[in-house]
Amino acid sequence: MKAMGSSWTTIAALKSYIDAVRRLKPSATDFKSLILELDDVIKSTEPRLIPLLHLVEEFEADMQPHFQKPLDEAKALAVDILTKKLQRFESETGKLTDQCVNHIQDGDFIITHSPTGGIRDAFIRAHTQVKRKFKLLILKQDLYRTKNLIRALNETDVEYILIPEYNLSHFLAAVNKLFIGAVSVTPDNKVVTGVGTANIVTLCHSYKIPVYLFIETLKFAHRPLQEQHIHKKETDEIEADVAFHMTTFSHDIVDLFMVNHVITEHGEKKVIP
Repeated sequence: MKAMGSSWTTIAALKSYIDAVRRLKPSATDFKSLILELDDVIKSTEPRLIPLLHLVEEFEADMQPHFQKPLDEAKALAVDILTKKLQRFESETGKLTDQCVNHIQDGDFIITHSPTGGIRDAFIRAHTQVKRKFKLLILKQDLYRTKNLIRALNETDVEYILIPEYNLSHFLAAVNKLFIGAVSVTPDNKVVTGVGTANIVTLCHSYKIPVYLFIETLKFAHRPLQEQHIHKKETDEIEADVAFHMTTFSHDIVDLFMVNHVITEHGEKKVIP
């Protein structure tokens, strides 16, 4: 998820699930228990991979009447149901990219920070297909995703400036938008985002720079923040001959009231009354 983003991870996981069902050679009595065992593992991810979780829960409900059918028939039905879930989510992700393109205008100077694949694709399409004239301020934080973004922008000649995220204050008078993605939005109005996002959103909110959150509807969670399983890691480290105990978390938390525009595949969504 850190390397690919939650949307592409969901798509990759569903493709792997379909392949696993096709390869599975259990007895008829084991099929249901093996499926439910895998589903339990998916439900325990840290943090919860909400779109995949929703789709797996739907899949379980859809399969309940069919688990007792002959094994080959049950497997074929499982593949068919999962394939339709995958196609649905791919469609919604594509529509969200379209929405993102629509929010890129001539003259924009947009901050981006470890963008999702959909936001990255929107930048490319806005420049190459829609011919928008805009510029990006890329905040270097996650090396893998920043590297992939820069390669894509260089191939298509999108104009950008790359800076360390801690130098953002020098550009706040020039930028006019911040684009972010997220792992999930919880019912208690919290957004689970990539590491480093909370500080950037807080700074932009303070300087009245509009924050745009692009997120598929399937990423809206049914459970509050404390049940999102954000991964906590504790390690003993040595740096410059100093030993210390370090605590880190896999994701940031942003208050939804700091987000000006929540954009789903269906358009702008009013979340907070």
